[in-house]
Formats: sequence, C-alpha cells, structure tokens
Amino acid sequence: MTWLAHSSLGRPNPRRSLALLALGAVTGLAIAGYGLFTAKGTRLSGVPPEAIALVNQRPILRSDFVAQLQNQFTVRYADATPEERTRVLEDMIDEELMVQRGLDLGLPSYDPDVRAALVAGVELEIFADVLAQRPTEADLKAYYDRHRDKYIRDGVMRLRDLVAQPAAGRSAADCAWAAQQAVAALHRGEPLEAVMSRYTLTDSRRLLDSGHVDTGDVFDFAARARLDPGVFAAASHLASGAISDPVSSADGVHVVVMVSRVPPAQRAFGDVENEVWRDLNEDAKRRVREANLKFLHSQADIQIADHF
Repeated sequence: MTWLAHSSLGRPNPRRSLALLALGAVTGLAIAGYGLFTAKGTRLSGVPPEAIALVNQRPILRSDFVAQLQNQFTVRYADATPEERTRVLEDMIDEELMVQRGLDLGLPSYDPDVRAALVAGVELEIFADVLAQRPTEADLKAYYDRHRDKYIRDGVMRLRDLVAQPAAGRSAADCAWAAQQAVAALHRGEPLEAVMSRYTLTDSRRLLDSGHVDTGDVFDFAARARLDPGVFAAASHLASGAISDPVSSADGVHVVVMVSRVPPAQRAFGDVENEVWRDLNEDAKRRVREANLKFLHSQADIQIADHF
C-alpha cells in the first residue's frame, strides 16, 4: 500500500482515464457490431428459410419463385430443369435490382404507371380480408332484399314519338291544338301516317343520333337518354297500344304512340345470385377503402395552396 501510494498508479491521471474510456467504448462497439452482423436476417447469417435469395438484403420469397417458375415454363417445380430454375432466379434478381433502382430514383413520386401500380397494390393488400370472406347464402339474400331496386330487369319499348313543332305562322297554341286533335284521331283508330300528315306531325329525331327514326325495340335506359325527360316519363307509364296525352317540351308538343311495351320486372334472387355476391364484395371493398383513406388522412400533413 505504501508503494502504491508513492507510485504513478495511485495518483489521478487524466490521460490514462481518457485512454481507458476510449478502450472501453471501442470494445463495446466491437461487441455490438459483431452482434449486429451475426444476427438473424443479416448478410452474415445467410438466406432466411422462407427466401431463395437476398438482393441488397431484400428477400426473393420461395413462394414467389415457385409461382413464377410455374407461370413462365408451365411446369411443376419438381419437374423443372436446373436451367429453367436458374433462368427464373436470374430474371427475378434482375427485376428486384430494377425495382430497387426505381425506388432510388424516386419513380413512385412522378411516374404515373408506377403510381397506379402502387395504388393497385395497396388496395389489393387492404382488400385481402374482404376477398378472403365467403358470404353465406343468407348474407347474399339479405343484401338482395336491401337492394332489390338494383336487380330489376330494364324495360323495352317500341314507340313512335310524334311532335308538332312551331314554325312560321304556327304558334305554340296551334301546336297544342294539333296534338290534341291527333290524339283524338288516333283513339278513333285512324291510320298513324294519315294523322301525322293531316296535323303536320313529325317523328322525333331523338331516338337515334344517326338522324333517322328508330322504329324497333329500345331498352328504357336508351330511350331515357334520347327522349325529352317529360316525354320519357309519359312513355314509361304506357302499355302496349296506348297513346299519351300531349306533352309540351322545348321543341314542341309531343304525342307518344306505344307500339309495344315490356315493363321493367324484378329479377328473382336465384337468377342474380352471382351479381349479388359481386355487388356485396364491391360494397365491402368500398367501405374498407374509405376507412383506410380516412385513417391515412388523419395521420398525414396535407397543405393546400391558398389560391386553390
């Protein structure tokens, strides 16, 4: 103890203390580095069992490799030759390298095709649970009952849309009188062409964009798109052989002669079960998408220009 008290080891030495601290820090970093680079999933630990290769520490999964092999060469994995397996693996490595390079270049931020693919991929991920569900027949029937109006067979009509149009020397009142007289004559059974000629009525050109009159069957949705709304409303309530009252519109006064009519009809559940299944899934996907977007909006910092 007397020797220690008189030696340099017994006296404080700042340089020696700093050296010991540095040595301890280096030793600690070395231990940490060894643990880091020998941990599972690092380069030194090798390829994980679920992968067939690592590209910059990004795995190429065995399941993806098997699926691409079968798709590319139309063979089972067990029947593939070593050359075929090597070709597929090289292609997948090349693809992964290109994907990683695209991410480095920031392609998702400006390339529209990449952005669309990313959106589709994210949606597929969030729809996974919905797509995995198998609704029961009771679920489908309940959905059908709640949305019966979606499963109505569209009606079909064959009609003549006659219009008395204002012209030089012919007032709106004259057109209304001509239409009323035409309705009365048609109810008496007079021939259509003769009535049109006597009261100067013309066929509406709204049924076809080509300019000639469509005298064949048309679905309700097509007639709705081409007829004046008031004229279609009157026509949709007519039965076969019926004649409408005069209907005033911007281009004149119309008279609808319904040659034949098949009204809309409710489709039975058994006939639309596949459509119901599709619609139920689409509604579920829509709800999931809206919920995810609501969450993402709540977590995002979104700023919009003042002038917009």
